[in-house]
Amino acid sequence: MTPAGSGPWSDILPASPRRLLLAVWAFMAALNLVAAIVIATWPERQMDLDTMRRWGHNWAVGGANVYARDPDRPDYPPHAIILLSPLGLLPDRAAVAAWAGVNLLLAVSLPGLALRVASPRAPISALALPWLMFLCWGGFRNLLQFTLLSLLFAFLAIGLAVRRPTWSGVLMGLALIKPQVAAPFWLWAMFARRFRIAATALGVALAGYALFLVRVQGSPLGLIHRYVTILRRLYLNDSGRVIMVGLSELRPLVSTVTSPEASDAVAAAIAVLLLAFVCLVGIREGRSSRTLLYSAPPLAALWSLLTFYHLTYGFLVLLPAAALLLVSQQRETLARRRLLFWFLQLAMMLDVPGLWRRFGMPLGTHAYVDGVLMHVDRAVMLLLFVGVGELAVSAAHAEAASGVAGQPAAGR
Repeated sequence: MTPAGSGPWSDILPASPRRLLLAVWAFMAALNLVAAIVIATWPERQMDLDTMRRWGHNWAVGGANVYARDPDRPDYPPHAIILLSPLGLLPDRAAVAAWAGVNLLLAVSLPGLALRVASPRAPISALALPWLMFLCWGGFRNLLQFTLLSLLFAFLAIGLAVRRPTWSGVLMGLALIKPQVAAPFWLWAMFARRFRIAATALGVALAGYALFLVRVQGSPLGLIHRYVTILRRLYLNDSGRVIMVGLSELRPLVSTVTSPEASDAVAAAIAVLLLAFVCLVGIREGRSSRTLLYSAPPLAALWSLLTFYHLTYGFLVLLPAAALLLVSQQRETLARRRLLFWFLQLAMMLDVPGLWRRFGMPLGTHAYVDGVLMHVDRAVMLLLFVGVGELAVSAAHAEAASGVAGQPAAGR
């Protein structure tokens, strides 16, 4: 990779874009955020926030074990309910307005954090264009979820990893309020051999688990059993149906070529193989001097999207991948990185399955096309995994070749 500060930070986007180009992207970003504010006023989009508020209120005020009693089956870990419990103390309208406002600020900030992590020395003016481009992603149109908060903690954890490893671990643990979002960043800590951060993060989650039990006076094993049961019933095949299905997870695609009963096992086997590849790349990258890794968060984020439950706002976990593709690297990979970046950017702006669900099939389209388009996000993530994985392998080979070339010949 090109060292930071030894030239333009990106070899894909212009360092000094024209004002008209910035204005166009700023206009589209503003429209996207205005749409997010409007969507936050829809009652059906406030239901998840209302549910989380009820969980937090019942735990904090009533000491209730919501995992055992709540009909909505909490699928968040205990420390998430504790962290977000203050929302349950606010009146309904105030909670919606406050949380939407917080998430609007997070939405504006997160692209900059992702870019700063990828290129710490790039001038802020050079980051303006990709910052605005990322704000056009469809995932930012939901301001009442909790993914943005998890990503904030994760980016801050990476940013503080060198100077404040303990605080970095605490922030990483807070990011684990959404495990499927934080997992790629936790894997980064493992691959980068920052085991103190990874261990501290798990400690934070366990501390929240203990605090939850103290308040409800419950059984540790009983809570674990109930939580695992909830996850199994929501996300695994239960009597021929799955309650929660992510937009990009592979299992529905697998079920088109296997029986519903076998789809869980086949999808799990594929997930293990993909994770093994991510780990192999991560272990190899961890031995190098590079600070930016393809394995995690980027490749691990794609693995998470293909394996676990994510909706459109969960696709924001790909911000590190987009930022990394932009950073100046080997000249030989420029064409592939440019293609992957624009493919990713357009895919994140266009929610094809979502548009299909909202507006229906156009006139004259055959019915089977609807089923094909419902798998668009899965195909996108698979293609991105292959593309980013190939770049990771190419980078490793290039680094190995340069290392061999730099060694003196035998006998000299």
